[in-house]
Amino acid sequence: MSESTVDELAQYLVALLGEHEKSRRIIVAVAGGPGSGKSYISQLVCQAINNKVEDIAVVVPMDGFHWPRSHLLAMEDPEHAMQRRGAPWTFDSEGFVATIKLVRNSSSKVVCVPAFDHAAGDPVFDAIAVTPQHRIVLVEGLYAHVSEEPWVQVGQGLADELWWIQPADSAASYERLVQRHIAAGFAPDRKGAEERIARNDALNGAYAEQTQLEATRTVFN
Repeated sequence: MSESTVDELAQYLVALLGEHEKSRRIIVAVAGGPGSGKSYISQLVCQAINNKVEDIAVVVPMDGFHWPRSHLLAMEDPEHAMQRRGAPWTFDSEGFVATIKLVRNSSSKVVCVPAFDHAAGDPVFDAIAVTPQHRIVLVEGLYAHVSEEPWVQVGQGLADELWWIQPADSAASYERLVQRHIAAGFAPDRKGAEERIARNDALNGAYAEQTQLEATRTVFN
């Protein structure tokens, strides 16, 4: 994504913030398929905003709401649960929605949200502080636009904007996903990574697209 596009998106949100009362936050739900670049773009836009107006933007990643491995291993079929990690039911969806409600309705208070430690393979609770200074919040994750409960509460009622990240090059997006799985140790080699994508990421991505709310903006990456 070009620097000019990132700057345009950042400027748009800063201007949108100026159209609302000072006590109100702008919440942007950023979604896209696996490997689309939603996390990366959210961070770029957040940084660009903070370069314009010091420290008013923050990213809240849905990945922080993964159920811990201990929770998945306690399920009826722990092996299947670990293989399907990333599926909707492997997230604390109720906790995610409740946290975004706090972010929306508690703009004068600090709201602590979890992040995901990829090295440890588990969420880290209270890793990110959304402070009263943060007026623009980018909530990014695969299921941020899902039209089914409880996810839909974010897209309908809590978020001001719904941005869908669409890869301009699907082959490059797929390759990013392959390399990510190998680097994270989820697969020993390309074959293993592609098998993981087929049995997990592809299913999750299809669900996100099939249940997707209409986006207010499509961002090509």
